Formats: sequence, C-alpha cells, structure tokens
Amino acid sequence: MLQTVSAQIYGLVRANENNAVAVDLQQIIANPAVYAKADCSHIDTAGSQMQCKYEAALAMHRQASSNTDVSNVERAYYEFMELASTHLSRASSGYNLQLMTMGLVLMAATVLGFAVLCQFGGTSLIHFKSRRLAVSLPAVGMWATYLLSTLSSSLIEEEHQFWYFWVQTLLALRLATNGGRYRTLAQMAAFRVVRAWNQTGQFWAGEPDVRQYLNAPENAWLVWVLAVVTLGAINAAAWALHRRYWRSVLWSRAFRGLLAYASVCVLAYHSDRSHEGLTLGVWKMVRACLPSDSARLAQSVYFATALLAATSCAGLRRAGAYVAPLDALTGVMPLLLLLSRPHNFAVFGLFFVICALFFPEVPANSQSRELLLPSRVLVIFALAHASFFALGNSNSLASIDLSNAYAGVSRYNEALVGVLVFIGSWAGPLWWAMAGLALVALETEGVRLQLQVRALLAAAHLWQASTLLAISWVATMMRTHLFVWSVFSPRYLYQIAWSVGFYLACGT
Repeated sequence: MLQTVSAQIYGLVRANENNAVAVDLQQIIANPAVYAKADCSHIDTAGSQMQCKYEAALAMHRQASSNTDVSNVERAYYEFMELASTHLSRASSGYNLQLMTMGLVLMAATVLGFAVLCQFGGTSLIHFKSRRLAVSLPAVGMWATYLLSTLSSSLIEEEHQFWYFWVQTLLALRLATNGGRYRTLAQMAAFRVVRAWNQTGQFWAGEPDVRQYLNAPENAWLVWVLAVVTLGAINAAAWALHRRYWRSVLWSRAFRGLLAYASVCVLAYHSDRSHEGLTLGVWKMVRACLPSDSARLAQSVYFATALLAATSCAGLRRAGAYVAPLDALTGVMPLLLLLSRPHNFAVFGLFFVICALFFPEVPANSQSRELLLPSRVLVIFALAHASFFALGNSNSLASIDLSNAYAGVSRYNEALVGVLVFIGSWAGPLWWAMAGLALVALETEGVRLQLQVRALLAAAHLWQASTLLAISWVATMMRTHLFVWSVFSPRYLYQIAWSVGFYLACGT
C-alpha cells in the first residue's frame, strides 16, 4: 500500500521537478544495499533529494526480511511522502513571502497615512489637549470588533450576523440616548423585517425566510403586488416632494415623467422574464406601449436614468438644495431595481422607511450621554454593509447573482457585464451611500459641506484600509490553512471589491 501511494506521489514530483527522473527498478533490485545506504541529506536540488529518498525506500523494501526491517521500510516511505508533500504544497501555492511582507508594510503605511489625514485634515480622531477621543465609543467598538472578526473563518462566512448585530445595537443606543424613541423603535422593527427577508451565509442559508415564501408559485401574485406598491410609493414620494419644493414646473414634470416611465419599464422587464408575470388586462394595454424586447426595456431604463440625472442637475437651481439630494435617491431607484431580484423590491421600500425616520435629528438627553449616541452617519454606514447581505449576498462566490448581468447587453462585453454585476450585487450599499451623502447635504451647505464630505471619505478610506490590512495579514498567516481557498480567498476578493469598487471608485 505504501509503495503504491509513494509511486503516485513520485509521479507528481516528476511532473513538477525537472531534476527528478524515472527510477530504474532493475538497478535497485541488482544493488539494493547501495541505494538503501545512500545519504540523501547532502543533495542540494529538491527533485534529486526526493528521488534519492524514494529509491532508498524501495531498496529497503526489497531487503526487508523481519518485523524490524518492515518498520524501517515504513519509516523510509513516510519520510519520502512527508518531504514530497511539503515540497508539492509549496510548489502548488507559489507564495512569495518577501513580496507579501512588502505588501503588508505598504498597507500599514497607507493606514497610517489615512489616520494622519483624518487627524490633521479636519476630522480629529483624538483631542490631545483634552486627552479624549473625538469619535464616539460605538464607532471605536464597531471598528475594533470588526478587525477581530476577520481572524475567524466562521465569522467570515457569517459576516452578516456582525452587521445585523451592530445595526440593532446602534439603534438601541440611539433609543436610550435621544428623544426620538418611537421613530427609532419603528426603524428597529423595519430592519428586523429586512433581516428576515433573505437568509444568507453558510449555516442558516437554507432556513425558511420571506424570499422562499414569495418565490413559491402560489404566492407569485404577492411579489408583483409588493413590486407595484414599492414603485408606486417611490413615484408618489417624488411627486409630493416636487409639488412642495420645485419652483420650475417644466423640469419637475420632466423628472416625474421620466421616473414613471423608467419604473414601468423595470416592471415590464422583470415580468417578461418571470414564469408567473403580470397577466392583468390593464397591464397588457400598458405593456403594448413599451418596447417589445427585454434588452430594449433595460436600455430604456439606462437612458431614462441618465436623463433623470441631467434633469435633476438642470433644475437644481430652481429646485433648491433640499430637493436635489432626495432626487438622487429616487432617480437611481429604477436602475438598482432593474439589476435586483423582483422579490427584493420591497426591501428597498423598507430602506426608504428607515432612512425617512432619521429626519429630523433629535439631540442627546444629556451631555454625559453624547459619546454613547451613535451619529446617523455611523448607523447609515452599518446599514450600507448590512444591506449587502440583506439582499441575499454573502462572502461566497456562489451567491453572486448573474441573472441580470446581461440586462440590455446585446453582445458580450467584459467591462460592461462586470459593471452591471457590481451594481446589482452592491445595489443596497450604493443606495445607502447616496442616502448618507444626502443626509449630510441637507444639513450642511457651501464650504462646510465640502469639508464634511472629505472628512467622511477620509474616515471611510481609513476603515477600508485597516480592514484590508487585517484581512491581508490573516490571509498571509492562514496561507496553509484548510479553508484558505474556500473562505479566506473569496473574502479577500470581496474586500478588494469593497475597497476599490465601492469606496474608492464610487465613494470618491
């Protein structure tokens, strides 16, 4: 048995090492004593050393005549297999520890640079004169626990539990330290529904959730009811906002008309792709007025989204600073819903409810509780990360949804498909990032707005840089771990997408 296994392993050695040649069994049988006593420790090349070990084991096997000899033969085979497996493991991974260490040093320098930028660039992390932290204790606690969570493979697989915990914890702290208790309770209840919508991760991915209930054939009608209600509520909110604040009738009507048209195209696109689409007579009349091809429908949504952005910018002076940030939240919804699953439409409606309940801000009950009061931006930051998992994503590559990656794409285009996959997967975080910027824009103007946005971006980049450093260090330490390719490698890819795609490209 050991001889058979060793022969197979030596075959792999020969495939990876040029110095290892075929073993001449006739020579070993003719001169077993010479090969058995060969000193392999002084051979420099790995291939020749493993060949020497293998030939010695075969020669000792040939000479074996007693139990003592058999134990020596077994030891010789095990020595060869241990040497070969260690070498093959290093050869298959091909890690260059020197370059990896240099990368960690550069990442540490980047983290230090962002920390200096935050400290002396307008957002002081520490007040040296008063010797106290300038950031809230919840922010420090969330940052420290998140870095610690990267050390565990189970916490990486179940990262959504971390963000769900911290969203509810931050809301509970706001409930205890400010006066808007009913609104905060409503936010906690709404987020609890969001949490139950899609079970994700590894351990509880198959547990019953709202998604399974809605995707059952007998409940297909409920999916479309929620989709119509969500799209209708978004359009109704835009109409109410424009009627109250917009002073230009022309640009207001153009914006609302484009939003309504894009919403109907989104509904038609998903209905055409579903086996249980809309079949009402009124809908058939509406559908006849739209493009017949699904690709054309998706392209109409892209075109309408661009026009919505242009219309919002053109009417910015007439609308006022209060409307423009909220227009961005409603104007981007058709694009995000187009690239999302139909059963998740209502989740975005709940996002709107949670966000709306942040207005207006209620101060802390006392100055002693101010450090324990999480800012709305901090809660929205946690909601942005939690929304990624709430829409059914996870840190596994198997959870990437490719069903809408080719929406409106007639020919395969790697760059375009990649952008669509990113927008579809990060639809929730993208919306909450815009909600956070809208929240800041509604309360700050002019130079102060620019300074605050820069400070927030610097803090966000500090978070991502420190997280990337921690995960890189863990991946380096766990490079020989059993789960390095199934857990740590996908998590590292997701972290690169968060850092480069979301924070660097979209945030900046």
